[in-house]
Amino acid sequence: MLVQAVRRTCAALLLGAAAAASVSAQSTTILSPDEARLTAAQYLSAGRAAASAEITNVLIKRDRTDAASLIIHAHSMRTLGRHDAAQAAARDGWRVADTDMERFGAALAMAMALSSDGHKTRAQIWLRRAGQVAPNAQMKARAARDYRYLRKINPWSVNFSFGITPSDNVYNAPRDNTVVLGGLIFTDPTAVPISGFEIRSDVRLRYNFAEQTTKRNFVSLLWSESHVVFSDSDAPAGVDEAEFSYRKIETTFGRDFITGPGKPRQTVSLSFGQIWSGGSTLAHEVRLDWRQIYDRPQGRQFAWDASLGYSDRKDSDLRSGVTGTLGAQWSRPLQSGSRLGWQAEIGRTDTDSRALTHTRLPFGVQYTQAEPILGAVAQVGMAAELRRYDDPLYGPEARRDARGTLSASLLFVDFDTYGFAPKLTLEASQTDSNISRFETQNLGLQIGFQSLF
Repeated sequence: MLVQAVRRTCAALLLGAAAAASVSAQSTTILSPDEARLTAAQYLSAGRAAASAEITNVLIKRDRTDAASLIIHAHSMRTLGRHDAAQAAARDGWRVADTDMERFGAALAMAMALSSDGHKTRAQIWLRRAGQVAPNAQMKARAARDYRYLRKINPWSVNFSFGITPSDNVYNAPRDNTVVLGGLIFTDPTAVPISGFEIRSDVRLRYNFAEQTTKRNFVSLLWSESHVVFSDSDAPAGVDEAEFSYRKIETTFGRDFITGPGKPRQTVSLSFGQIWSGGSTLAHEVRLDWRQIYDRPQGRQFAWDASLGYSDRKDSDLRSGVTGTLGAQWSRPLQSGSRLGWQAEIGRTDTDSRALTHTRLPFGVQYTQAEPILGAVAQVGMAAELRRYDDPLYGPEARRDARGTLSASLLFVDFDTYGFAPKLTLEASQTDSNISRFETQNLGLQIGFQSLF
């Protein structure tokens, strides 16, 4: 795949040179620079990298700003196994390039030289640069395709997400801040909706090792943070933004494997994490996960997963306990090219705290539109969650919650930068409960970025 990319890139760079070479010039032993570059590219395509390097070396000595010769020289050095020289030539080609075509060729040459030298992650960065300067959609797609190929063979991977969510109820305060206990009414003056925005970021670093045809092991590190900023100047006294900060670090050890042809892809993992809330340690966690993915004909996919975890709460021993979940996801393409999917889950949390012990049932559907809307990929979703708590705490009846969520998002694929496109998500949610203290309403707009490859 990468070799074909070299040939096509060199051919595009030297198309003008081929037209400039006249029939009469072919009979002389003196080659013009255009003819020499064309000859070097032909030698490289024919597997004569050493001869190609000799020609481009002369051309580079003649003109240090000859971007096309530097690019061909980089590919020749890479073919000869001289990776440092290949990277130096590609870097010089990038520096002196005058056109998007030359910049694309230099970035692609650098990515290939780095990949051959074992630097897969740095090669992926240069492929993002290549996609950014690609002169047309076809070459941009080529950079994305090569990036996906490197991602498959690179043992290291980094996933990053960032978002800002303005909201009229930034910390999910109840609609009614009163609680009735034993016929007495208690009011919490701090439990009122406050407008503001949430800033959230997640970074996951993963390393694959002991890879074989049907299995591989991995270790990953997750760092997640969220912070709340109030925009309402009339925030109640005693309510501090820092109280709603959240931080989590989690290490996961696992294995991806498949047991045979036509069998599902499976992942088993064990995670250890620590959570901070308001600057103080909230809990230590351990969790076991198992997931299976079935690829079906005609682009359909079904997956199910199960998890079992234990949380050691530091704020109260009563809140420590076990959580288990069992979930399923299904999706399929429609005749229009759009895609429809659903997911459902059942979860159970058991602790010594009546405020936390409950059973929950979330479910939802998503529809992704094939035809762009305002130049963006559109997705709409509906979700609901039912919660049933075991024991009464706030009155004669145990707590019952029902939450509904509507969301719509636009991914602006035509405005990507280095393969990252802006994404806007509008979400409205409402929670009804037999305990008024837990009834909430929220409307928020999330602004973030999503990788396109």
